[in-house]
Amino acid sequence: MTHPDVLHIVDPHLHLWQLCAGQYYWLQSANAPAWPDKALLQQDYSVAELELAAPFKLTGLVHIEAGFDNSAPRRELAWLAGQRLSLPHKAVAFLDCSLAPEQVLANLQALLPYQPAGVRHIFEGDDERWLHAPQLEQIAGMLAQHKLVLEVQCSLVNAKNVARIQQLAQQFPDLTLVLNHAGLVLPEYFQPWQQAIKLLAPLANVAMKLSGWELLNAGRYSTADPAWQQQVFAAVLSEWPVERLMLASNFPLCLWQGSYQQLWQRYYQLLTNLGLSSAGWQQLSAGTARACYGINAK
Repeated sequence: MTHPDVLHIVDPHLHLWQLCAGQYYWLQSANAPAWPDKALLQQDYSVAELELAAPFKLTGLVHIEAGFDNSAPRRELAWLAGQRLSLPHKAVAFLDCSLAPEQVLANLQALLPYQPAGVRHIFEGDDERWLHAPQLEQIAGMLAQHKLVLEVQCSLVNAKNVARIQQLAQQFPDLTLVLNHAGLVLPEYFQPWQQAIKLLAPLANVAMKLSGWELLNAGRYSTADPAWQQQVFAAVLSEWPVERLMLASNFPLCLWQGSYQQLWQRYYQLLTNLGLSSAGWQQLSAGTARACYGINAK
């Protein structure tokens, strides 16, 4: 793949935070998740740390909720608005889908003035209760009505989860569901994951972010495994159109495996190895994210 002078990146999954402003309970050493090393994360992260050198250029981003205040998610959106980011950007807010539907609706209404692109409740670990809860259908209907993305973070190895995603996608064709971190794929469960992505491939309103590699072995012991990432890329590209796939960083957690620059260089090299065209790369690195989250390029 030959590249133009500039390789545009719209990063659809990163986290910015200011420790003195929010709660961020999950970042505190005594609280879950019990990662071997949270020290790298226990500092402020702003757009200034998103450093890229030529030929890469960050031209947009999506801030994913980082637990600023889960009891009042609008506060994180208000904080982000106060940062006055110069880059085109959108935000995905926290929405607690375990609450009573009337409280979920109230929380959603409080978010709307800030014009989020979507919402997230991390179903992972609690999927049996909340991904499969009957009230999620009512919530999905609310999100579809407001044209908001539903971020879905759960394992695709669970066939029941895959069936639920299929059902929601078919029941709410106006709702975009975005699978976080490549469906939490693990090397030991690659085959059932591969079957899952084949089942989800025909659903035009389901997209996937390719990220989260550092979560395989979170903390200082996490090392990049290019061969594994290339295996995942090859499997997804063989089943899904690039128009529903996005490369993402999961910054700052990706820093466990190297710099922000190194992440995007690795992505580019791996996809070059797979023979992806320049147009295909720009779709994965920017185009799909712009379309999915409504980000206008400058």
